[in-house]
Amino acid sequence: MTASDLPRVRATEPDAALATIEVRPGFHMELMAAEPRVTSPVAMAFDEAGRIYVVEMRDYSERRPERLGRIRLLEDTDGDGRPDKATVFLDGIPWPTAVICWRGGVFLGATPDLIYAKDTDGDGVADVRETVFTGFASDYAPYATNRLNVQALMNSLQWGVDNRIHGAGSVSGGTVRRVPGRFVNAWVQAGGGNPESKPMTLGGRNFSFDPRTLDLVAETGGGQHGMSFDDAGHAFVCSNSDHLQWVAYDAESVPANPFHSLPAPRHSIAVDGPSAEVFRRSPDEPWRVLRTRWRVAGLVEGPVEGGGRPSGYFTGATGTTVHRGDAAGEAAGDAFIADCGSNLIHRKRLRRDGFVLSGARVADEARSEFAASTDNWFRPVQFANAPDGCLWVVDMYRETIEHPWSLPPGLKRHLDLDSGRDRGRLWRIVPDGLQPRRGPLPFATADEAGLVALLGHPNGWHRDTAARLLVERGGTNSSRWLSGQVNKATNPASRIQALHTLSSLGGLTAERLADCLADASPAVREHAVRLARLRLAGPSNLAAVVARRIGVETAPAVLWELGLAAAGLPDKARIEAVQRLALNESDWVRSAAVHASRGVETALLERLAREPASSARGDSMADVAGVIGRSGDVGLQRRAVELLSALEPESLRFRVAAALATESRSSAAFRDSPGWRALVGAAGLRAQSADSAVPEALRLLPEAGESSVATLLTHLGSAALAENRSAALASLGRLPGRAWSPVVVSGWSNLAPAVRPVLVAMLVRRPETARTLLEAVEQGRVPAVEIDLGSVGALRNSSDAVVKTRARTLFGEPSAPRGEAVEAFLPSLQMAGNAARGAKVFTERCATCHRLGSAGAVLGPDLASVRSNGKEKILVSILDPNREVSPAFVSWTAETTDGSTWSGILVREDAAAVVLKIAGGTETSLARSELRRLTRSDRSLMPEGLEAGLTRQDLADLLEHIVTAR
Repeated sequence: MTASDLPRVRATEPDAALATIEVRPGFHMELMAAEPRVTSPVAMAFDEAGRIYVVEMRDYSERRPERLGRIRLLEDTDGDGRPDKATVFLDGIPWPTAVICWRGGVFLGATPDLIYAKDTDGDGVADVRETVFTGFASDYAPYATNRLNVQALMNSLQWGVDNRIHGAGSVSGGTVRRVPGRFVNAWVQAGGGNPESKPMTLGGRNFSFDPRTLDLVAETGGGQHGMSFDDAGHAFVCSNSDHLQWVAYDAESVPANPFHSLPAPRHSIAVDGPSAEVFRRSPDEPWRVLRTRWRVAGLVEGPVEGGGRPSGYFTGATGTTVHRGDAAGEAAGDAFIADCGSNLIHRKRLRRDGFVLSGARVADEARSEFAASTDNWFRPVQFANAPDGCLWVVDMYRETIEHPWSLPPGLKRHLDLDSGRDRGRLWRIVPDGLQPRRGPLPFATADEAGLVALLGHPNGWHRDTAARLLVERGGTNSSRWLSGQVNKATNPASRIQALHTLSSLGGLTAERLADCLADASPAVREHAVRLARLRLAGPSNLAAVVARRIGVETAPAVLWELGLAAAGLPDKARIEAVQRLALNESDWVRSAAVHASRGVETALLERLAREPASSARGDSMADVAGVIGRSGDVGLQRRAVELLSALEPESLRFRVAAALATESRSSAAFRDSPGWRALVGAAGLRAQSADSAVPEALRLLPEAGESSVATLLTHLGSAALAENRSAALASLGRLPGRAWSPVVVSGWSNLAPAVRPVLVAMLVRRPETARTLLEAVEQGRVPAVEIDLGSVGALRNSSDAVVKTRARTLFGEPSAPRGEAVEAFLPSLQMAGNAARGAKVFTERCATCHRLGSAGAVLGPDLASVRSNGKEKILVSILDPNREVSPAFVSWTAETTDGSTWSGILVREDAAAVVLKIAGGTETSLARSELRRLTRSDRSLMPEGLEAGLTRQDLADLLEHIVTAR
């Protein structure tokens, strides 16, 4: 290959660039700044005078050691709304990514450091530069280009409604510590902060700090590049291939309950899937096309782009930002996400359904983007809400944006990754017919009362800036004016901002907070409860007010916050509160209620037992019983057993008892009581009949010991009810493997086909049962073809030497190199597939781990969300699953103290437990006390060798089914 095979793409000059961009009707884009005033921009921030601090990452992507990054200060000197003066404010920065204003200067992110810089003599150039925090991505030290991931740097500094500065930690983690500096220490000590602080391990979390005291904390988050808030303070992040994620709550600030886990806090909320289809207008770059061909052929490593194209779905999602400007038009409150690799700007409309948020395309953008350019150099990477009420677009403007690690050497040597380092543009999105505001901003002359009044401004940037300046100045006379703003502002966002600013300045009284708990806006009430939660232990009557609010509140988001706050109520009020919340229809609200019930669990169980029958009542009682079981408190467990004896209906009695028993792994004393033996006996009688047995009885049956195996096995045949089969399988898993494994394998042919894969996974889990399985395969009692590839892999790599040797003898060594397998099946792409036949292949090979439509289990990605990737990428993902492994789907292995080994996807972990999703899509919670070891493999849970026994036509049929199934 020569350079002629990769023709260069020419840049479009600034005066012609607008003509390359197609914007949705009703809006247009305006070029606000271009080279040479700005080059390689990646982030920006406006100060109170309207000046713009622009982060220029000129050392992208491989010149970090040269420290070419800088901050450019742009100013509008003639009042026309466009910057016409540019000054290098600060230079010599390695890979800068973020900036935010504070006290006449800026904090800026340049991994591993967060720096403060300020111009104190008025020449536009920083003469103060101090490192404030260091250690971001410190796991990658030393910070050399070949070690630090350019796509995983700390970024997106944002002013939060809580008057803290928030940042996205990305995925590089690090242990962050405070670096004392003379200039910064002056205001930190004045604000009561400590120049020294304990190091904070970031992991995959975000962070925030109080700029007055530099109090630094980790916060729930994640994602890669991009983080913002909406007017209600909800946080959103994104990753390259997961373009819109919502952080439902900050798990770091929730009251602890070691015996209960709340739902996962971060959720992918795009209705059309994480790596949704996008509609670019620009041609695919020649190098991208060639790389795709090489990857499909297995000549180089890396993901195969969709449909034979190197584009068509999100691969470079970045900069997720909610438009909070008053010049947004019908886009107000929408989330904007850039795909810099596809030269476009995507939009999602945010909607709330109960507690949960979601994002969907607007109807007339179903097959188009909000903005898309024909110019391959158009590289939107970030956005900013601006003083003019518009959303500004940061266009890095580069010929090539690509992680250098993913470029094969044969391609890379013909590309100029520096091309465009001297170019860059800033745009703004404007509704047609609107003249954005310009001219002097009101902050320079505003006193405290004026700043408080600006909290009522319709533009989100004005409100944030007013709040920041009030906090900077630390006004002592603002409380009266802020209290009035909390009461009188017509916009709920203004009332929220005033409420938090009043709290930050120490003027928030319990009386004012109580008033806000009854505000007409659910969003205001949500924040009022959050603030009240921190004050419940005080001498005020806030606890009583919160308790009363629980009795009348209807909004799920507020009820969730009330559930978390209930943990701080006095016991009597808490029991009443959690009882009411535990009967709510929302899973989230019920979970918060159970979480808050620590210490009053049996009282809650008692009260729920007297409530009328409902699904919410049953769910909550089972959850509370599980908490009591995990607590290991024999007294609580015995009291729960007493309550169960009179519980109706019988099915609920069995269900709650089974939850108690299943989670009571550390204590069995309550099992000696007559009441418990009677419960177990009744369950055994009910389980005897295949017609009248209920799943709840089967789930309790293991309490009868090994004698229950025969009864459980009768519910594993094809004629048994599906819910009974599932319950029987779960119950067998709680019994010693020696008691049931020989019986299971001897009667294998009588088992329902649906239960066999699950039983295989259960048999593989322990060495003694794995040996039983291998012996049965050797003797022909269990067909070898029914041992799925994942289980074969686990057997081949068992820590038990006997199992490992027998498995390798029986199944052979691991399959051939994946490149050869891909090459062998490439002809499938040219064959006409039959979707009906493909559906059968899906059921046999894929449904254990993947859902498609209503079929299958949710373990790996829902295949409906990846169909836009096209047949080529799906084929390679099937045949070479470890070529590209999403962090969300890597395999984790948990070894427990009883010798079991569990492999699955890590759903969540906290101080109480680790939750894995295993084959079949079921979630298994493993108590921390049971864990011997938890390891991450960095390989896909999907096994290699799935093609074994398939023809090329079979694979063509499977691909057709995946891309066409409804």
